[in-house]
Amino acid sequence: MTSPPAVIVAILCIVGALGRGFEGIPGDYCSTRSPTCCPNRDDDCTVPILGSHLCYCDMFCDRDGDGNDCCPDFKTVCLGDSPDALRGAKDCVHDGVRYQEHDKIKRNCETCTCLGNEWRCEEQTCLLQDDLLHKVNNGRFSWTARNYSKFWARSLEDGIRYRLGTLFPEKSVQNMNEILVKPRELPARFDAREKWPGWIQGIRDQGDCASSWALSTTSTSADRLAIITDGRVVSALSPQQLLSCNQHRQRGCEGGYLDRAWWYIRKLGVVSEECYPYRSGSTRQPESCLIPKSAYRNGLQQQCPATGAHDNTVHKMTPPYRVSSREEDIMSEIVTNGPVQATFLVHEDFFMYAGGVYQHTELAQEKGYRFTGQGYHSVRIIGWGEDDSTGRPIKYWLAANSWGEDWGEGGFFRILRGENHCEVESYILASWGRTGKRRRRFKMRKLRRRLRRL
Repeated sequence: MTSPPAVIVAILCIVGALGRGFEGIPGDYCSTRSPTCCPNRDDDCTVPILGSHLCYCDMFCDRDGDGNDCCPDFKTVCLGDSPDALRGAKDCVHDGVRYQEHDKIKRNCETCTCLGNEWRCEEQTCLLQDDLLHKVNNGRFSWTARNYSKFWARSLEDGIRYRLGTLFPEKSVQNMNEILVKPRELPARFDAREKWPGWIQGIRDQGDCASSWALSTTSTSADRLAIITDGRVVSALSPQQLLSCNQHRQRGCEGGYLDRAWWYIRKLGVVSEECYPYRSGSTRQPESCLIPKSAYRNGLQQQCPATGAHDNTVHKMTPPYRVSSREEDIMSEIVTNGPVQATFLVHEDFFMYAGGVYQHTELAQEKGYRFTGQGYHSVRIIGWGEDDSTGRPIKYWLAANSWGEDWGEGGFFRILRGENHCEVESYILASWGRTGKRRRRFKMRKLRRRLRRL
């Protein structure tokens, strides 16, 4: 059994190793001697402590600020510090609340620890950066910023990972021949919702799943299907089916390629949102496919995954085509055939967009590289216009995002037009909805090709 003196020595060794000396040991020491304290260095200005050990009451014992060999009551007796002040010497304060040493708090996305009377925080870049937000709103910019509660306490890395989701177009898309649209007179302002009221899809929220590739593809398809059928087919299409079933060389909630999404809709088709509802935004997983390819190959009439849903109609599109990057060609395509799908490069400041005409700033880059971040995202462009609220007209595209109606301008945003800002005009894709009449036309073309080979 360990003897009491051995315990005392062990305690002393631990305390000394921590660099705290005799601090915290209860009792009266300096106050019991005469004189109580000694100026300068005095090796005889001591008091017995912990058996055979000595603590000091001279000013030399406090030479390094830690009081390694000072008596426990040295600071209160010799320096006049109050016990309360000593107890709180290493405390930290945040929002008017006092925290003890080693306590932790969250500041936005960072975890901070109270150490030696100050907060030490992780070096993590947050999705919403307060200083950027204030600089945008107090500067001469064409747009305003906002603090979104759903993005607060999230890291920039987290936002880019889960809130975007379009993988950089493969060479097959980059090399697609651009379709030149026949020139026509174009209005200064256009909104597809006004030309085709009730036919254009609303705003979706992809949640915590990098599924913009699936949502933008199905929403663009639904818009064009409604337009080509003169409103006979107005239905939100299922991005969940693309996420769950179009998994060959795709990454599900970690991103996807647009050309493969379009291939799936062209070859197999998708059902409605009501039939196969979106779930991945809350699970962060692509989920298992509930309408397998075998059902299509065998000509089976598949049941809807959603309970109570009965319309299991499969909707298909024609092969996608790439619209020319010329501003006028994109405008002509939209006004003639409906919204188009656009891929653009999202920067760190876009997440806090609240309204106006977005133009990427260099504010984060000025702070340092670690405060910047970017990734590709796909959206629908449904119109255009000009904004003169800043005193000079700024041309813009009107686009539908997939971050919910509580973001931006009711879920929409405006971005600089005609300058390929953030590469928004580089990869514009569109497709035709396949109606029964159009399918018959394709079948006749195939039949004619076969007859020519005979």
